[in-house]
Amino acid sequence: MQDKEFIRRGVRFADLEAVRIALFQHTGDEFLAELPPLAQWDEEQREQVISRATNWLSENASTDLSETPEPAAMRAMMELALGTPIGDKEYNARHEIAGFDDYPYMAEWEGERPDIPEGFKVAVIGSGFAGIGMGVQLDILGIDYAVLERRPEVGGVWSVNNYPDVRVDTMSVSYELMFDREFHWKEYFGRGKTVRAHLDKVSKKFGVYDRTLFAHDVKEAAWDSEASLWHLTVDTPEGEKRMSVNAIVSCSGLFASPKIVDFPGRKDFKGDIVHTAQWPEHLDYAGRRIATIGNGSTGVQLLGALAREAEHVDVFQRTPQWITPRAGYGRPIEDEHLWVIENFPGYRNWWRFTATVPLFDTHKLMLPDPEWQKSGGVVNEGNDAMRVTLKEYIADQVDHDEELIAQLTPDYAPLSRRPVVDNGWYKALTRDNVDLRTTPIKRFVPDGIETEDGEVHECDLVITATGYAVEKYLWPTRYKGDDGQDLHDEWDSKDGARAYLGLMHPGFPNLFTLYGPNSQPISGGPQQPVWFATWGSFAARMLMRMLQEGASQVDVTREAYDAYNEALDEESKNLVQLSALGGADKNYYLNADQGGRLQVNAPWYSPEYHRLLTEIDWHAMTFSGDLADTTQPALAGAA
Repeated sequence: MQDKEFIRRGVRFADLEAVRIALFQHTGDEFLAELPPLAQWDEEQREQVISRATNWLSENASTDLSETPEPAAMRAMMELALGTPIGDKEYNARHEIAGFDDYPYMAEWEGERPDIPEGFKVAVIGSGFAGIGMGVQLDILGIDYAVLERRPEVGGVWSVNNYPDVRVDTMSVSYELMFDREFHWKEYFGRGKTVRAHLDKVSKKFGVYDRTLFAHDVKEAAWDSEASLWHLTVDTPEGEKRMSVNAIVSCSGLFASPKIVDFPGRKDFKGDIVHTAQWPEHLDYAGRRIATIGNGSTGVQLLGALAREAEHVDVFQRTPQWITPRAGYGRPIEDEHLWVIENFPGYRNWWRFTATVPLFDTHKLMLPDPEWQKSGGVVNEGNDAMRVTLKEYIADQVDHDEELIAQLTPDYAPLSRRPVVDNGWYKALTRDNVDLRTTPIKRFVPDGIETEDGEVHECDLVITATGYAVEKYLWPTRYKGDDGQDLHDEWDSKDGARAYLGLMHPGFPNLFTLYGPNSQPISGGPQQPVWFATWGSFAARMLMRMLQEGASQVDVTREAYDAYNEALDEESKNLVQLSALGGADKNYYLNADQGGRLQVNAPWYSPEYHRLLTEIDWHAMTFSGDLADTTQPALAGAA
């Protein structure tokens, strides 16, 4: 047992709101229940909580897991953490965030499991967060599967991205596979290498790794209506192979196809051009003259590391971003806090919950308020207040340099685009060896980059942090449906990629796309691993119903698909993203080349989207075919 002073330091470093709720869960201390939310505590209240937690831990510290609270108690503690009552929809969507159950957000059989035909097999495409979680979901149900991963290792986007200082921009404790109870993090915001290690370890621990076919790149999947099977064409180390499966769950993700810059003169440039998603293992950038293009999350993360070693860096900014600070970003978790995490049952659960609380009310910040605008406001009271705070942050970070402030301040509303977390980017711009360039690029020249004003900026290394072609869902795999139709051609012939709930596509039976079109919630609620599990459980429920009914295929009706997308478009109109206030022409959330509609996000209030995914409208589905008559698949080389 640690001494009391060590424990006290650990509690001080900890999230005191999570400490309060976990301690109340164990003790029922009414003092803790009567406290307001953490932001309103005075110093005496803080010290009271710290002392009570320290005293309890000095007698009761344990590495045991906390039991799952009963629903009424869970709801009461959630309301303590939020400081407000919650409705049924909010409770249903959020009570599993804390992760007390063995498999939060995942589906399980109710009653007796039906017989699953021998040879019934599901192909899971990709072994990132979604693919590993989907493998575990299928294993819970006793459904055989194999993961096909085009890279030689697990990790998905966390395998592809290994540029300097890559890390998560949400708290590590909220960005993990919750069914694994080990704590993997040493920093508040985990580095990419740690995230990859987490995925690798969990994949092996839960048996997914042994059922993964690495270096297997699915080039085409064609639906065979007579056999009720998907036939796959796969590039493997042994050459092209043909495989067949009953169903496909694509977990290829949103960030799979790097967006490559193609300014004139690219071939004439004598230096190196590197996309951050194609970072060479031993790239040496020390002492070089570097140009970076792009200032989204990736460009902001890596600038500081480059600037510390480069001779000079020119930062080419195309569109200013709202870049926000995060408490603890880049900091290691203190040893004392790590002890609390390991020895305070329930604390880690409530820490995960409280880490997501600031997101719960963000949806309303994206809805223009006409009354507020009539009184002279821009968007709504909360969004405008955020704008003021972020402008003050910019000014503080660049030492009130008026020229820089003018160049760095966006002309669109905060939260219109993906939030970017500051990793010392603003401070790096004030270094003597860093210059911000806002004049548009005209072309590459042999010794550097020429901007439209005719100035040439010499460099020998160009780093393009230009993100991904997010409109290329499922790319480069080609999917052929029940009449031979190509899914990408169908999307391209209309107004871009669409799906039912982001997951199903009429005419493409037994295909489920995790992180598909319009599936990322626009705001509020839990982090991505929760949504991966929720999407995966939806796909699992489709397969479960299919097996229960003895059907060989499930498809969404065209009527349900059309009605859902019409409702989605109508709901999207309420958002600032689709207005001039939201910089609609500068936003990868929209498919500017295909009509400018919302393409990445589900526009619904987060708990409402969760309801749509979990209170399934079975009338939207058709189950057909006789599973007993289905030709059994032959997944060559599968584990």
